[in-house]
Amino acid sequence: MDKKELWLRLKNYHFDNLVAPNLLEKITQAFGGVDASTKAFADKIARKHGGSKAFALKAVLEYKKFVFLGVISDFQVTPSKFIDIVWHEHILFTNGYRDFCESVIEYKFEHHPELINLPEETGRFNAQYLSTLELYINEFGKLPPTAIWDITKFDKEKILDKLNAAKQKKATTDSYYSPNNSGYVPLYESFNASETSGDSFPEFGGFDGGSAEGGGASGSWDDASDSGGDSSGDGGSSCSSSCGGGGD
Repeated sequence: MDKKELWLRLKNYHFDNLVAPNLLEKITQAFGGVDASTKAFADKIARKHGGSKAFALKAVLEYKKFVFLGVISDFQVTPSKFIDIVWHEHILFTNGYRDFCESVIEYKFEHHPELINLPEETGRFNAQYLSTLELYINEFGKLPPTAIWDITKFDKEKILDKLNAAKQKKATTDSYYSPNNSGYVPLYESFNASETSGDSFPEFGGFDGGSAEGGGASGSWDDASDSGGDSSGDGGSSCSSSCGGGGD
């Protein structure tokens, strides 16, 4: 499938397959409105890891973007600490996650934790993380929200340099994107301006039309709020393949 179809599938995925059929009505009553299963999933994450439900919802949204990048990339993408937490929680719903991979993204999106923490492996994951940030900026035409994406065990200075370079490019050229070849078309160019801004298409700008360029996602999970150094809490293990080293 092409990028636009993949993204629309992710946009319309509401985690309903995580809910047992006999509980669906109760979930809808408890969380109300549209997207009740997504709200229930975010609520579970917030209760388990601390922090607000609003922040958990934003992290779930960014997780969808991470999955998109993992499917389209030609390298091994790497998540931040918070994205990795959401991924872990999704995988715990074994049948639902398998169905998600088979039916929604049609891709075997595997999580391969590193067995031991080696400096050379951390360096490799650091490079992958920077490449993931660059791909995010290129595909979505926005900077990733720092509250969710800059909490990792990787080199903080290099991460900030990457984001600051993108900001400077945007200020001078009105574009984050530097094409590697003439045939490359980023995802955001598949939608017109009205579809990629405001409430009509919040996935590119955050829930309720909020900005994704830093301020749109605030807050943290209590056990992962350290923004510097190794934020994994136990010396930090890494993940590889379509995972990364951002979390446990």
